[in-house]
Amino acid sequence: MSTADVMIVGAGPTGLTLAIDLARRGVDAVLVEAETELPRQSRGKGLQPRSLEVFDDLGVVDTLLEQGEWRQDITLYADQRRLARLPAGLAEPRPDLPYPNILMIPQWRITAVLEERLGELGGKIRFGTRLAGFTAGSDGVRAELVTADGGHEELEVRYLVGCDGGRSAVRRTLGIEFAGVSREHQRYLLGDVTVPGWDPEGSGVVRSHAWMGRDGSFLGLAGLPGTGQWQIGASIGPDDDLEPSLDVLQRLWDERTGHTDVRLTDPTWLSNFKVNVRMVDEYRHGRVLLAGDAAHVHPPTGGQGMNTGIQDAYNLGWKLVACLRGADDALLDSYQAERLPIARGVLEKSTDILDVVTSRNPLVAFAVRRILLPLLRRPAVNRALTSRVSQIDVGYRSGPLTEDGVTGGRVRAGDRAPDALIDAVSNESVRLHDVLRGPHWTLLLVGDSAARHLDITALPDGVTVAVIAGSARPGVRVLQDRDRTFHRAYRAASGTALLIRPDGYVAWRAEAPDHRAVLAHLPSGE
Repeated sequence: MSTADVMIVGAGPTGLTLAIDLARRGVDAVLVEAETELPRQSRGKGLQPRSLEVFDDLGVVDTLLEQGEWRQDITLYADQRRLARLPAGLAEPRPDLPYPNILMIPQWRITAVLEERLGELGGKIRFGTRLAGFTAGSDGVRAELVTADGGHEELEVRYLVGCDGGRSAVRRTLGIEFAGVSREHQRYLLGDVTVPGWDPEGSGVVRSHAWMGRDGSFLGLAGLPGTGQWQIGASIGPDDDLEPSLDVLQRLWDERTGHTDVRLTDPTWLSNFKVNVRMVDEYRHGRVLLAGDAAHVHPPTGGQGMNTGIQDAYNLGWKLVACLRGADDALLDSYQAERLPIARGVLEKSTDILDVVTSRNPLVAFAVRRILLPLLRRPAVNRALTSRVSQIDVGYRSGPLTEDGVTGGRVRAGDRAPDALIDAVSNESVRLHDVLRGPHWTLLLVGDSAARHLDITALPDGVTVAVIAGSARPGVRVLQDRDRTFHRAYRAASGTALLIRPDGYVAWRAEAPDHRAVLAHLPSGE
């Protein structure tokens, strides 16, 4: 029988994110995928700003930015007449927010980049390997695997994580209810196709089109940067017995767009889709955990599903490692406590957007056309709506790992740690997120007074200590806030200490703590 620390089931964006996070920490993790290769499917095609920050930390954001595009040009049609042309992706990077826009990029490119990064870290995907079953005990999980050639293998791991999608075998084996609804009246045919004469991008902008019919029908085209392809999606009725094919999509294109002279070609992926709004009420069952679509499935509106799964993995990774290294296993309970309310809120938000977009209520349609669309043409409104779905504001202020011993300030315990442009003592300009990048904790001190009771030598190696506007001392990285971007983002008073988790959230704020107080807020495995 083979053994490993962790087994991850499913090599989608969620499973690959978790595998990379574990690999960079030296964890022996096995990533299994039932398919024989990564599928070339666009599916989720937008990375939110917070996910881009996650991928910055994991070392892949530059490659993703090269292969995607954030500036968008969206054209809307009503009954084949052009209704509005809306720009998107208009926000400029700020010192506190380096990636303010959604990056449009097909999902298959995201997973390809993540697979390459996993390989660089010494990991790999075990393709053609299916989880046939497992039994979980108090100290580990025994899994049975079946390979594509019919071979059988038993693997014993300390933790098993199901990242295996909406039809999760891990979730079903546990018997965890996937509560919610399947919207039979909201069904779609999808495909990745070429549309001759229609360029999905140009002049640094990726293009999208959406045709809405008075009968409630919908057909959309979304450009897939760098591929020459479009993702096409067409609504179908609850009683339509239609299978995804190029001929069917061509007929719907002709009927809904009026461009009967245009022929769709070269499909590389065809599928159908029914809107499901479901989630579990249990992310953890002993040594088995769920993440991504295995725990929650979302409507496509708002681009939330894949991004929520990526952040599930990012929240879970450092906690798994801490427990593997001796921290109290109860630390993993915080994964559910923090992520389940987030998933519920995101699910509600994406469902609300879908209900507005697909509403056949004439009053709602009037409000969208006469009020919302004119507002969306305004750059400030456009940027504000983008920020609403960016997941930058996701935080854990009420979470079990959060403690705040300071009043006031803009960034509080449980919040995402914003970026800032700062200067090292060498006068080299760096970002605060450069200091946070990596699998360590960061103790950020504001001024020398924050360290007056602190014995740096008593802190473990897994903690990086940095001081803003302080003086040099052994074991402390000195940073200067000459442009005051840190001050504007944090509004932290001199003497404040912020303990920042490996996933970039503030765990604790205190005034001039000693090392014993810092140690009390670290997992024992650090």
